[in-house]
Amino acid sequence: MGASACSQLVAFSLADGLVLMRPGINRLFVLNATASGIWTDYASGLPSAVIAARLAQRFNIAADQADRDVAAALADWGREGLLDLQSGDIHPEAIPFIAPFKPEVPVAECAYRLAGANFRIRYGGPVLHQRLHPLLQHWVATDGASPQTTFEARETGMDYEWRQDDRASLVCAALDELIQHALHQVIEYACRQIPWLAVFHAAALGDGASCIVLPGLSGSGKTTLAAALAQSGFEYLGDETIPLRRDNGQIVPLPGPLCLKPGSWPALAAYYPTLDAWPIYRRWGQSVRYLLPGPRASDRSWPVRYLVFPRYVPSGATMLQPIAATVALQYLMAADTLLPQPLTPAEVSAFVAWLDGTPAYALTYDNLAEAIAAVRGLLLNESSSRSDWENCNDP
Repeated sequence: MGASACSQLVAFSLADGLVLMRPGINRLFVLNATASGIWTDYASGLPSAVIAARLAQRFNIAADQADRDVAAALADWGREGLLDLQSGDIHPEAIPFIAPFKPEVPVAECAYRLAGANFRIRYGGPVLHQRLHPLLQHWVATDGASPQTTFEARETGMDYEWRQDDRASLVCAALDELIQHALHQVIEYACRQIPWLAVFHAAALGDGASCIVLPGLSGSGKTTLAAALAQSGFEYLGDETIPLRRDNGQIVPLPGPLCLKPGSWPALAAYYPTLDAWPIYRRWGQSVRYLLPGPRASDRSWPVRYLVFPRYVPSGATMLQPIAATVALQYLMAADTLLPQPLTPAEVSAFVAWLDGTPAYALTYDNLAEAIAAVRGLLLNESSSRSDWENCNDP
């Protein structure tokens, strides 16, 4: 297909590369400097042989290597639908029917507040309250505000049911399964009340006036590092779901309990000496313990000072390295970052501009104490640099 197809795409400049979006495809495509040059030449209508010759000259590489690079790039973009988009049908999934609750007086009813959202939970049995409420007690509301929504949990005798405003939601075979869904749904509800530009799969920790965001998938070591940082003086702001506000480019705390898997327990024992005595829950078939946050902080949003992408590497050295904006965006997409759907040029432009102004680092670690020192060193170096600059500019 000729380069005219590119007119349907929207391109955004990002420091060392480009970001592409295509209406109808709810994904972002990140191009580094090399790929950006190939794309720009292709969009200008140049044939592949000329693009390869320009690439070889630009980066001083062999002609055959440039030919292979251009061919590979165009093939990848073709497979991704950037050069020849075929829209598929969309079929909404059916919602299973769940019979209405029978009228029942709840055993307990508690009011909570999270990120400005007021809600209550009605517990249909004492075990439900004893098992779930301790994980939510840092959200307990004391201002007497009217709830915006009501969740309800009850045991039917054979399974457990969870509802919102008496609408069908879910049925679980085990109590701990219900608890995992309840935690997710409550945080998701609070997140939906926020005018967000992006939602990061990340942990966030405050250091006073600003915060550090640690994006990463399960197994990256972000939750273990977040738990250690929280015990080392940082303010815990949330894990798993971190929304970035559209209006001010700041994150909103959603501090749910940190889910600690068995692999993290030995590493965190030095930071939480009583960890072995904490209750054990079953989460997706695995035993876990929950680190409960302190009392609910204010609902204010936090500016992001750094994005730090942690990766636990057994027996590896602790290294903190700056990364390019395009690499940071690729890492964010790989870590299941959510952008508003459908994608629009205005929102993608705002997100790319935010990312362009946010320094990003990759952190590999094996030792928690060293990882904490690296994060603190990053903050201290910035503070020292700012202080030196201010001193140099004093009259």
